[in-house]
Amino acid sequence: MGKLTKLAGAAGLVAGAAYLTKEENRKKVKNRIDEAIRVFNPDYKKELGKPADIDDAEMVSEGAMTSVQYYNQYQEDKSQQ
Repeated sequence: MGKLTKLAGAAGLVAGAAYLTKEENRKKVKNRIDEAIRVFNPDYKKELGKPADIDDAEMVSEGAMTSVQYYNQYQEDKSQQ
């Protein structure tokens, strides 16, 4: 069973290396890793509602105020400390 595990690991490594040979795929993987890090980072709320975040800016322009409310609450909490 150890040989099968090593073979499967080697096959996965080769497949991963082959996938990452294209620049487009490398960018996709890097963006997904960055997004996962941002989500699991407890300070990610600091970025909510800022105009630099295109997705939030688009939501606000469409009428969604959730990100602005989070950002305002964050600023109020920060000023009270």
